[in-house]
Amino acid sequence: MASIKERKDKEGRTHYHVQVRIKGHPPQYASFKRKTDAERWIQNTESAIREGRHFKTTQAKKHTLGELIDRYIQSVLPNKKKSEQKQTAQLTW
Repeated sequence: MASIKERKDKEGRTHYHVQVRIKGHPPQYASFKRKTDAERWIQNTESAIREGRHFKTTQAKKHTLGELIDRYIQSVLPNKKKSEQKQTAQLTW
């Protein structure tokens, strides 16, 4: 469920504050100068959340390349018998 709130600043300019709330997911917020941009963001964000493509940037920043490489070495390389030794040496470096 999304909501758009129209706000005016001291100079009389209009801004649109948007909130997207979907059960089981944290709410997402954004601000826009144009209502059409706000509506487009709502559609994209809601579909991304429902399809599992939406990740908060703070959550994405918690992971490092080193963690990815370690996970790859542990889970993928054991299935690649021909190139396991060479790739392990490259990734360890």
